[in-house]
Amino acid sequence: MLGSASLHNFSKLIKSPLTWALYFQGGLALRHIIIILTLISLAGCAAALVPYTSDPKQKISDAYWLFDNKQRALPAQKLILEAIEIYKKNDDKSGLAQAYVAYAVFLRSYAVNRYAEHYKETGFNSGKITFEDRFNGSIEYLEKSSAIYEEKQEYDNLTNTYLHMGFTYLANNNIPKVCDMYLKSLDMNKLFMEQNPDAKLNLGGFKSYKDYIDNEMQQAKCPE
Repeated sequence: MLGSASLHNFSKLIKSPLTWALYFQGGLALRHIIIILTLISLAGCAAALVPYTSDPKQKISDAYWLFDNKQRALPAQKLILEAIEIYKKNDDKSGLAQAYVAYAVFLRSYAVNRYAEHYKETGFNSGKITFEDRFNGSIEYLEKSSAIYEEKQEYDNLTNTYLHMGFTYLANNNIPKVCDMYLKSLDMNKLFMEQNPDAKLNLGGFKSYKDYIDNEMQQAKCPE
């Protein structure tokens, strides 16, 4: 599991190398609330950067590291898609939902935008998603993830997924949808806290998740 760190507002998130927060219940880290990553590059020798693994969870972790720290977007995409296929084959819905989130983050990332000319030619996932439609693709993968989490009633992960939807809509300048997704994320957090009253959320300088969402909505200029 990744370590904890403070959340920043979106303008900083999209520029910063890595930002996330963790739920903690007792000593147990319950799943990250947010991962925003950025980066780029050509496929080349991914194997020279990370050792081969057949573990899909490690593939996802390596993919984040590749396009965050080493600016290797293409091999990162390859690892995420491989993980998705493994999770599907193993009928691992929880893992699949996490992989869908990872791919959604990848599609809207600064890494992809930096290599716009390349992706305009190739698209994503063997051309199934065009560069121009990447934000819609990101939302589609997040919706796939949310459907799994809703079935499993994992409200902490739904908090995360709806928040990511808000960030994707923000990257695409669809402010009304941004505000809707932020509010859904807040609703999911309330449900989680009702079921887990002792859970604590590390949000840096924010006292509560509501304070964090209020700040995000103000930054996005959501209506009062």
